[in-house]
Amino acid sequence: MNLVDEMNWLAPQWHRLGSYIQSGRVPQALLVVGREGVGKAQLAESFSKRLLCRTIGEYACGECASCRLFAAKTHPDFLRIEPEETGKAIPVDAIRGLIASLALKPQYSGRRVVFISPAHQMNVSSANSLLKTLEEPDEHTTLLLLTDSPQSLPATILSRCQRMDIPVPERSLALAWLAKHGQGDNAEVLLSLARGTPIKALGLANDGIIEKREEFFSAWRDLAERGGEPATVAEKWSKFPCETLADWMISWTMDMIRLRAVTRNRAIDNPDLAERLQSPAQKINMQDLFRFLDRLNAARKMLSSQVNRQLLLEEMLILWLRGHGKDLTALSQ
Repeated sequence: MNLVDEMNWLAPQWHRLGSYIQSGRVPQALLVVGREGVGKAQLAESFSKRLLCRTIGEYACGECASCRLFAAKTHPDFLRIEPEETGKAIPVDAIRGLIASLALKPQYSGRRVVFISPAHQMNVSSANSLLKTLEEPDEHTTLLLLTDSPQSLPATILSRCQRMDIPVPERSLALAWLAKHGQGDNAEVLLSLARGTPIKALGLANDGIIEKREEFFSAWRDLAERGGEPATVAEKWSKFPCETLADWMISWTMDMIRLRAVTRNRAIDNPDLAERLQSPAQKINMQDLFRFLDRLNAARKMLSSQVNRQLLLEEMLILWLRGHGKDLTALSQ
């Protein structure tokens, strides 16, 4: 099954990429922007495979020697640059190694493709090293930079890339796609948890995320209602992906704000938690809820840096605990 048949919301971007090939004007640096799970990687990999394929067609043939090498992940002219660990920066040595490789001619296809993801994880030294390559591009090389945080990239990098945005698909398309993949019953909740991105939603389903979210939400609510030791909870939580926990707390807080504004608001991210969110929502005034949300969003951004995640979680839980009948502003100044 080809990309557009499998992920039909990517059709406009795929056709645009095809027009580049047909016109012979493939960008030497393309910045692909979209939320996690919207299909950036699938689009970029399909395009890479098509660029390296030795036959002519809308899609890579899948049968030529180049396509077989690509499928085996051994294609010498497809270079993938990623962090060594999730959440870590792309080190400058990785970019320097890339630059050394680019000094050589493509080995097989007459064209080379470089896949950098997530591009915003390059540190300052890495970005500066890549800049020279962008300023003096090799006509045989196409750089694909993927990111869900373009604002985190230096302006010098942004200005030298052609940009392609991938919007979140219409909800009906995403729900139909999830149903096709066996998630019809939980599709609404999963899609809300994934901020509308179907691929991430499916990944969450495969990880049993609804059950895990229930466990963490109960602990979060119990902490507010019965008290407890935030440090102990933070230590336990730090073993779970902190980005996911931060996203959950942000969505729960946003839903509390919505429920304060309209008691029976159906347009919330966690409709299955609505009744249990009502009580904590009424115990914090609206101004403090917005302040708490701002602090959570700031913490979420900090997770992309070398921050002590457990201490950051502990601070968020202290703020949450103090928000119930106490002064929430104490730690948010």
